[in-house]
Amino acid sequence: MSLFDLRPKTSRDELFDREMELEELHRSVERGYPLIAVLGIRRIGKTSVLKTFLGEIKGIYIDLRGVRSTVELEERVSDALSSSFSRLRRLIEGIRGVSIAGMSLEIKWRGRDSISLYGLFEELNKKGERLVVVLDELQSSRAPVSFELKQLLAYSYDNLENICFIVAGSEIGLLRDFIGLNDSSSPLYGRHVREIVVERFTREDSMEFLSRGFAEEGLHPPIEVLEKAVELFDGIVGWLTLYGRSYVDGLTDLERLKDVAISMALEELNKLSEREKIVLKAIAAGSDSWSKVRRL
Repeated sequence: MSLFDLRPKTSRDELFDREMELEELHRSVERGYPLIAVLGIRRIGKTSVLKTFLGEIKGIYIDLRGVRSTVELEERVSDALSSSFSRLRRLIEGIRGVSIAGMSLEIKWRGRDSISLYGLFEELNKKGERLVVVLDELQSSRAPVSFELKQLLAYSYDNLENICFIVAGSEIGLLRDFIGLNDSSSPLYGRHVREIVVERFTREDSMEFLSRGFAEEGLHPPIEVLEKAVELFDGIVGWLTLYGRSYVDGLTDLERLKDVAISMALEELNKLSEREKIVLKAIAAGSDSWSKVRRL
């Protein structure tokens, strides 16, 4: 996989300049933190960091985007365990409600001899080995799934010493609000969460990223071409990757690519509610207090 591959990276050989974040994750898990939050804006490379990390330890990755029901949540958990089955087989074997046939598994969530979501993680905890569970885009979940996830995180925090949950999200404020560490009505109120932030690339790192990526493709664009792209995309690795891939594929007009980036950003903005759009407009216009936001 090249640096300009648009899919999330899954190994250190493919990942550029995220050694610090990976080492922080390893240290946090080794020190026994029960709940870790990985924060960073959209397209900054969180998923690549998390999937690379999961390739180095025992863990599962669960993408919560689009999950609207408990049934869908259970399906995502089943899929996550199945995709990591070969590495986790010893942990999964013998758990009531889990059937293994060859290299695949089936979890019976309802009916006779079934297991609950809580029961599954309790049984995994009893195996005595550290297991990392990544919940990506946690803040996008909605009731009743959101409430069940908060309860599960709180229960695991207090009772499952071998389970480490990593929650991640690109809407940092919403993720923090979702967890509700300062909300007395939240099941997670008062818990300590270890936060790891995935930052933008520096200008120098961005230049090196593009230079190395183009070299992999046998190209060496003029330095001024790289500088314009670095200035425009401001250290956000997802946009730098898209630029590199587009340039390699023949789209060398930066203005056209800028239009593509704006269209993609607008598409994401259009997913917001009208109230959220107004709040965002207020912040963009310089509102730096809730009273100013409310007035708008």
